[in-house]
Amino acid sequence: MSVLLELSQVDAYYGKIQALKGIDLTVRQGEIVALLGSNGAGKSTTLKTISGLVRARSGSIRFMGQDISKLLPHQIVELGIVHVPEGRRIFGGMTVTENLELGSFTKRKDPKFIKRTMEQVFELFPRLKERHKQKAGTLSGGEQQMLAIGRALMSDPKLLMLDEPSMGLAPIVVQGIMKIIKQINEQGTTVLLVEQNAKAALKLAHTGYVIETGRITMQDRAEKLREDDRIVKAYLASV
Repeated sequence: MSVLLELSQVDAYYGKIQALKGIDLTVRQGEIVALLGSNGAGKSTTLKTISGLVRARSGSIRFMGQDISKLLPHQIVELGIVHVPEGRRIFGGMTVTENLELGSFTKRKDPKFIKRTMEQVFELFPRLKERHKQKAGTLSGGEQQMLAIGRALMSDPKLLMLDEPSMGLAPIVVQGIMKIIKQINEQGTTVLLVEQNAKAALKLAHTGYVIETGRITMQDRAEKLREDDRIVKAYLASV
C-alpha cells in the first residue's frame, strides 16, 4: 500500500507550551489507523495540525507527496483531507440537508456530484434521510454523529479524520458508528481515527499508534497492540 499521509518530526505549540514533540506517523492508502492516548496526550492536536487549524512549528506533513504544513485549512480540505472534530460541531439551527450541503462547499460548482453524494450518504445513514428536513439540534447524539460524518463525506475525502466519534454515546450506538466507519473504509476511504475507546478502535484499525505527552511511544499492527500487556493494562483493562 502506498503512503497517503506522512508526518515527520512534527512539533506544534499552543503559545509557549509544546503540545507535539517530534511526531512521526504514517497512514497508508486504504488503511484505518487508530491514534490512542489519554486525555491531553496530543491526539486532537495531531489532527488539528494535519488539518491546518494548528500550525506545525517544525517538521513536515506530506499528503500524497506534497508538503501541506504551510497550507491554509480550506486548501487542505480541497486536497482531500476532511476532519470531523470532537463534539461533532454540527449547525443545530439548520436542517440535516442544509448541514450536508455545507459539507459539499468545495464541490459547489458540481450540482450533479452533490446530488449523487447526498444520495450515497442517505444510503449509508437511512436515519438521516428520514429526518432530512429536521433541525440538526433536535437529533439524538448518535444521529448528530452520523450527520457530522455524513457532512464530511459530502466533499469526497481521500482521508477522513475522526476525533472521538464514540464520545458520549451509548454502547449500542457506538457499535453502529464503528460498523459505519468500517463500511466507509471498505468503500475506499482511508481513515485516521482518534478514539479513547481503545478496544473498539483496535478492533477496527489495521495499524495503531500510542501518543503520550505529545510523543509517539508505540506503533504496530492493531492485532499486536491488542495483545500487548502495556496496552491492555493502560487502555483495555477497564473497557
